[in-house]
Amino acid sequence: MKKNYKAIIAAMIGNALEYYDVMLYGFFATMLAPLFFPTDNEAISIISSLGTFAAGFLMRPLGGIVFGHLGDKFGRRQALVFAIFLVTIPTLIIGLLPTYADIGIAASVILVICRLLQGLCVGGEYSGASIFVIEYSKRGKEAFAGSILCAAGFFGGVLGTFFGFLCTNPFMPSWGWRIPFLIGTLIGLIGYYMRTQVSESPDFVRHKEEKIAKVPLFVVFQNRKINLLCTIGIGATSLIPFYLASVYMGYMLSSQLHIPTFQIMLINVVLNIFLIFLLPTMGIFADKIGKEKLMILSSAFSIVVAFPLFSLLENNLSLSNILIVQAILGIITAGFGAPSMALLSSFFPVHERYSGIGFGYALGGALLGGTTPLILASLSSWLESPLVPAYYLMFSGVLGVICVVKGRKADSYSSSVYPQVRDLPPTQFILKSAGTKL
Repeated sequence: MKKNYKAIIAAMIGNALEYYDVMLYGFFATMLAPLFFPTDNEAISIISSLGTFAAGFLMRPLGGIVFGHLGDKFGRRQALVFAIFLVTIPTLIIGLLPTYADIGIAASVILVICRLLQGLCVGGEYSGASIFVIEYSKRGKEAFAGSILCAAGFFGGVLGTFFGFLCTNPFMPSWGWRIPFLIGTLIGLIGYYMRTQVSESPDFVRHKEEKIAKVPLFVVFQNRKINLLCTIGIGATSLIPFYLASVYMGYMLSSQLHIPTFQIMLINVVLNIFLIFLLPTMGIFADKIGKEKLMILSSAFSIVVAFPLFSLLENNLSLSNILIVQAILGIITAGFGAPSMALLSSFFPVHERYSGIGFGYALGGALLGGTTPLILASLSSWLESPLVPAYYLMFSGVLGVICVVKGRKADSYSSSVYPQVRDLPPTQFILKSAGTKL
């Protein structure tokens, strides 16, 4: 039990740090713009800084490939130790980096490289840490184990926002923005030490003597195409409701209701805290009723409520209604996301698991999840309809149902809650998962 506890804490610290870094740079993006991307045009300077933030997302699928390969070939522990070590370096560099005024264009280049490196590590961290704790967890408790990893990421985001806000107060020195990055470095060193002290996951040790492919991801491409496509879809569906709730609703608060940025940030922090508590609750619930069942119900719920939610905003765009929409989207996010990693872990054998989930989940999140605000802005401009977010949420729900139903469990992993219904036709599988007698 003590060994399991240490492994879970070590994984949580690293995952929290990754999202601490992401939120921290997002918080300081506009402040860092004139320091590292100075131009005569303030808008271009800010766009350059925000582009650097977005570049980190583009690196996530590559991170899934790199760390997935290391995790399947040499062990989850080795990959996660390397990931937290690698992400701590750019965090420290950003905290100490001289500005454009001091070293010229080199400052801009180094900052971009640091963000790319952070994005690379995030791409392999969340999936790897989730797999690690799920493989350490008791059978029947996998969804809860995966959900607390997800909650740890949100906690890291809240922590990053808190330190960012604290260090931008008037009583802080002009270089106060550097302090949170140095604190992040300290967190990284603690996490690195803890990860070096834990043992390899029991599943990896149990299958250590099995033949491992030279490139496990190639085997996934050859033998598990459907599962990989379903992983991409689940990665997208896990993130779409969250980015709708946070970024897109934040845009609505700013552009339509003219809410100050500080208040929008506070609202998003409350949303994240709500998810920190809701995710483990949904994880426990998923372990009781079944991972597939909760994910299908959450997806179906998003399809049903999509039009009523955004029709509510169309008819009466108010702060209270936006908060209601955010809360419901948060419930959908937790209901689908909490058991998602536990389900995905069953899609791949041990020595293909990290590669398949790391690449697939990150690619889905990068293509359709993290780009949600951009996709909605483009579609709204083209279709000229305030209900575009409703269409996109319905698309997300349909995608989620299809991917959960079509995904098939790997033969080497048999902890399915519903092993007797996996081979049923899709329609019957949905009915069975929802509790309907066949």
